[in-house]
Amino acid sequence: MPHKKQKLAQFEARVVQLINEWHRLAYTYVDADLRIAQISPNFPSELTDADLTRPGISLGEAFGEFVGMEDVLHDILRGERSLFQIERVNRIQADGSIRYLSFRVVPLDVQKPSAGLLVIVEDVTSSGLIEHSLVQNRNELRFVQDALAHANADLDKRVEQRTAELAEAKQQIEKQLVRMQALRLNDLAILGTTDLRVALKTIADQTRKHLRMDVVSVLLFNPYSLRFENAVVAGAQTSEIQSAWIRMGETVIGRAAFERQTLIFPDVSQEPQLELVGKSEGFLSCFALPLIAKGKIVGVMYLGHRSIFQPNQDWLDFLESLAGQAAMAIESIKAFEDLQRSNFELALAYSRTIEGWSRALDLRDMQTKDHTSRVTELTLKLAHLVGMNEIEIMHVKHGALLHDIGKMGIPDAILLKDDYLSDEEWEIMRRHPAYAYEMLSPVEYLRPALDIPYCHHEKWDGTGYPRGLAGEQIPLAARLFAVVDVWDALRSNRPYRKGWNEDQVREYIRSQSGTHFDPYAVDLFLRLLDEMDKEQMDQRAV
Repeated sequence: MPHKKQKLAQFEARVVQLINEWHRLAYTYVDADLRIAQISPNFPSELTDADLTRPGISLGEAFGEFVGMEDVLHDILRGERSLFQIERVNRIQADGSIRYLSFRVVPLDVQKPSAGLLVIVEDVTSSGLIEHSLVQNRNELRFVQDALAHANADLDKRVEQRTAELAEAKQQIEKQLVRMQALRLNDLAILGTTDLRVALKTIADQTRKHLRMDVVSVLLFNPYSLRFENAVVAGAQTSEIQSAWIRMGETVIGRAAFERQTLIFPDVSQEPQLELVGKSEGFLSCFALPLIAKGKIVGVMYLGHRSIFQPNQDWLDFLESLAGQAAMAIESIKAFEDLQRSNFELALAYSRTIEGWSRALDLRDMQTKDHTSRVTELTLKLAHLVGMNEIEIMHVKHGALLHDIGKMGIPDAILLKDDYLSDEEWEIMRRHPAYAYEMLSPVEYLRPALDIPYCHHEKWDGTGYPRGLAGEQIPLAARLFAVVDVWDALRSNRPYRKGWNEDQVREYIRSQSGTHFDPYAVDLFLRLLDEMDKEQMDQRAV
């Protein structure tokens, strides 16, 4: 079992490293027999016709690109090769679109290549489509150059004809360049913001400008209500489209989504039964395109013109490209929002769990009731004063809340004793920092918070426990907390003694500077108490 855990840890570390280098990717782990052992949770099922969850499936069965590449893959397993790549594999999707993929194969463990392979699949459709478009433009340019060469040979006879061809070709190239620039601006808008409406507004504006439409609207699909609600609109003069809220299958917008096809109406007067959106805008032609991402309807792009308009195929192709960008923006930004929400919910769940553990400790030992909340509050103030960042302060908070979690392992007869503890009982009581380490260290999320539960009974002169750390060997968070913990404990009543007054406690804290406590922590804490006293006096004066 330890070997398996070590292997899994190496796998996770390797994946994290590669994801940091190559952005968010899908991956699969292949064993030494070139059979798929594990796939990433985000692995799109449409990348292969095979069932990757079926035990024993080979890499060649999953991806035909690796058939015949077994020798190369075995070279990697033997450590004779560190990397194998297959660039820009194109695949036709169910909706007819082209998807470009790149495969990278590396050893799971560079120190032990025979442990298996990591196959990373990257979706490079965006760059692949742009490259494909550039190739088309270069081909068109070569055609123009050939036409010019032919015109030079026959210049006297066909000068007017070739001049017209050249002018037309130049116009087409300029138009393509302008459209490519528009697509690039849209890509930058998508990549440069996490605000979906900002990205969609850029796409709507570019669509209206370059396709010469009067109104362009993008509506988002709510899969729970089965309705489309307007997200952005460019060019509308009335509120009819801006407030659109349309059911799936209703009007030209809902029909386009339901039928999953582009609906084109060059002359709406020829469609008396058409449920038109935007009648008050005076549309004489309209177009509705379903926005599909990963096979799911995410919205509809709706365009209207106040004159009869019959588009050509070039115009429709460009429209499809713009709609594809809108679908990509919706899918990618919503995925990012969902991830942020999940991370927030997870952090909130951790925080509530930690606070629940802290309350459980207080309930078990009523003698120290509210001690945890008081020392946590003051320790956080000290953490702010020493300049800790927000993440460090979060770990300090968790550590302070759980500083006595190890006492869960102390018998009640010792923990709740109303008298002084014997030497043997003290020996058991002093084990609670080690118990805290044993309880919390397996929880990866709480490892950065261990400084306080594990080290808050260490002393500056090295006479503390459990490890006898001295000086700056003791983590800063634990040094700060130790002063606050003793200060609060001495001020509190116990069954075997009465709490000290404030002056006695401060004098004791000051006397232990350089022996029990870090001198810097003592000075900082006493200044904090003085500031708090001054604030209370000012409030009473008001």
